[in-house]
Amino acid sequence: MEEQVKLFGAFPSPFSYRIIWALKHKNISYEYIEEDLSNKSQHLLTYNPICKMIPILLHGGKPIVESTIILEYIEETWPQNPLFPKDPYEKAKARFWIKFGEDKNSEFYQIFHKIGEEQVKATENAKKILKIIEEQGLGDKKFFSGDIIGLIDIAFGWLAFWLEVIQEAAGVKVYEPNNFPHLQSWINNFKQVAIIKENIPNRDAMLDYFKRRRKKLEEQVKLFGAFPSPFSYRVIWALKHKNISYEYIEEDLSNKSQHLLTYNPIYKMIPILVHNGKPIVESTIILEYIEETWPQNPLFPKDPYKRLRLDSGSSLEKIRAQNFIKYFTRLEKMEQGLGDKKFFSGDTIGFIHIAFGWLAFWLEVIQEAAGIKVYESNNFPHLQSWINSFKQVAIIKENIPNRDAILDYFKRRREMIVSI
Repeated sequence: MEEQVKLFGAFPSPFSYRIIWALKHKNISYEYIEEDLSNKSQHLLTYNPICKMIPILLHGGKPIVESTIILEYIEETWPQNPLFPKDPYEKAKARFWIKFGEDKNSEFYQIFHKIGEEQVKATENAKKILKIIEEQGLGDKKFFSGDIIGLIDIAFGWLAFWLEVIQEAAGVKVYEPNNFPHLQSWINNFKQVAIIKENIPNRDAMLDYFKRRRKKLEEQVKLFGAFPSPFSYRVIWALKHKNISYEYIEEDLSNKSQHLLTYNPIYKMIPILVHNGKPIVESTIILEYIEETWPQNPLFPKDPYKRLRLDSGSSLEKIRAQNFIKYFTRLEKMEQGLGDKKFFSGDTIGFIHIAFGWLAFWLEVIQEAAGIKVYESNNFPHLQSWINSFKQVAIIKENIPNRDAILDYFKRRREMIVSI
């Protein structure tokens, strides 16, 4: 009795379809199990505990993973209707092109996953790869290995269906038939193979899937920051307050990344918020952008007069580190502004607290590192009460840098300044 074959796959993965095509070509009966990759089954996690991905071929109770490895397993296990040429040299060439395709696949997915200039760059890279396939992989041949479909064609099969859908969803044009006549001829021939045209996903369903994925990517929020910048933490606190998911990218300001230089070419500084692929710079501007983009859990009061007062307070805050002493003479004004209120705006945290939040953590550390005493809690009881209240806010106390690490950083910076 033939051992049972099962294939674990997911829509609309081209890697799953590779295996489907190979099994159909070999006339192998199998059971297909559709996986939900947002809620992976125990079978998937058991059969592929390392990568935890599809496709997985289960044969005789033994799992085989990684699509190109599965393809070779199928070829060696069921020799009928061979997909590899017999000649060792031709077989080696086939393996080369399969590996080439695997190595370059990520370049095509960058088209879909990147935004702006990065997407433009990915598009140009993809065109270069297509030109190599066109001129050196295919030439005038009907299929990669000659007149019949083989393993290379199945490995590259996603180009025939997925590429046009991905580029439409991403709003770019990578592949144009007139520029790649050999590749277009191959696509036409590939689509006419019975086992292929009878086993392809619905184009509209694929397009809908990738458009939804693309929309999520475009709405993705990224924050470029650096330790121990209080300006970065302002943005972190605001995003946490609004319950906005984001990706944090730590920058090394002594070796600034190309992303930082591209997104903030004028000041070349952090923080930078990237939303819908568009950069927003300057921490107070970012805070206002966050407030206007995500109105839930407001940081500004609705009353225009109260809002104006907050704006004037935040403009005071913009004085930079080199003006600390001048700035600290205004602590008394802050003390008076607070009065007996828990927070500047009353009983809830708001924009101005986040803007002034560095006072609650960084000021005492900077004083200690510099060997001076500007702020003493006894002299500013209202401000100290505000600091205590601010530190107890959940999103604040859960998102603060380590004090010892900050102190070490500023002590080293201070030593560098003094030694100059």
